Amino acid sequence: MEIIKIKPAFEDERGSIWDFLTDETVHHIGFLISKKGSIRGKHFHKEQKQYTLVQNGKIKVTIKNLQDNNSEVETKELNKMDMVFFPPYMYHSIEALEDSECLIFTSKSRKGSGYEEDTFRIEDINSFKI
Repeated sequence: MEIIKIKPAFEDERGSIWDFLTDETVHHIGFLISKKGSIRGKHFHKEQKQYTLVQNGKIKVTIKNLQDNNSEVETKELNKMDMVFFPPYMYHSIEALEDSECLIFTSKSRKGSGYEEDTFRIEDINSFKI
């Protein structure tokens, strides 16, 4: 799992400009507010790509590449202005280590039933196989 540390694209005495994504198709942007200790996700998508950007707080991300039978469960902590990418078939869960706020950018809309049709929940990633 690669963590992308987001830095200003431009900065001067007036402030700064931050570029989050370039050359990506985004159909949904969400704002995730999580209380310390809460866990979200615990699922994967067959089609959707997702970027998660920590705006405030600290989270622990757990992933596993479900298309690789040799893939191991991996965890990493992300801090403010860290971003992570979840491609299709990447199990992901997000645990708030502090009260946290994240921006979520996805390639599929949450409008209608499209999101739920492409969301496959997993309770125990350690024993799950496709």
